[in-house]
Amino acid sequence: KITKLHAANDIKANYLHFDGFVVLMGTDTMAYAATALSFMLENLGKPVVFTGSQIPLSEPYNDARRNLIMALIFASRDTINEVSIFFHDRLIRACRATKVNTHRLLAFDSPNLEPLAKIGITIDENEHLSLPPARGALRIHSRMDTRILAIRLVPGFDDACIRHMIEKGAESRSLRALVLQLYGTGNIPSVKGRFIDLLRDAVDSGIHVIASTQCFTGSVMMGHYATGQALEGAGVVSANDMTLEAISCKVAYLLGRGDLRYDEVSDLMGVSLRGEVTPAEAL
Repeated sequence: KITKLHAANDIKANYLHFDGFVVLMGTDTMAYAATALSFMLENLGKPVVFTGSQIPLSEPYNDARRNLIMALIFASRDTINEVSIFFHDRLIRACRATKVNTHRLLAFDSPNLEPLAKIGITIDENEHLSLPPARGALRIHSRMDTRILAIRLVPGFDDACIRHMIEKGAESRSLRALVLQLYGTGNIPSVKGRFIDLLRDAVDSGIHVIASTQCFTGSVMMGHYATGQALEGAGVVSANDMTLEAISCKVAYLLGRGDLRYDEVSDLMGVSLRGEVTPAEAL
């Protein structure tokens, strides 16, 4: 079994021998794997392109061949030097990607960012999306702290089970970050005052609580409504417009570094490290 760490170490071992890298894998967890690798590879100055297919290469009609050829083409160019995913007709930033379809060839998309490039008769790159060039030697961050729980809230949810998870997680140190997928721009029912107190207790016990939106596109904007302001006052951090994949992998990377205080991790969640988030002032 090839893990993200194996891939990162292989890239580091061969970094000076090749101009780019292609990673082939199944599609179900590709967005998570590619996003994780984007955080693990600091100061990346070469393209790393993930791809796969919806139809196996062994089938007479398939999308594997074109995806592989285009991934190799983008990996051989020196214009987009970051971790990306090529699928169907577009190259998208890995840490902005999510799987959007199980049965169509356009299986991945980037909800809150244009594709880095699209192909047709020509290759059209969105040059304005290019990341700044690397400012040092490639560095591998091999430790990802995965003591993370993501919960999608539904109307009428019972606080008790979430309280139990938080209390047990804080007691055993088995929970370090809680990602909440909230309604709209970051709302919960206004009658959930006790739930906000529970989140405040979680923050006070050292658990990072991060608010994301259930919407496919758009952003958390916690200051728009009273409940959002209450969450902010309880110490809940906004994920802005990050995907769930980006939130999970980013907090795992920040916690895994081991050199950041609680408040530094919270502050960095809103800072673009790999192009994964739009700063709040730009939303």
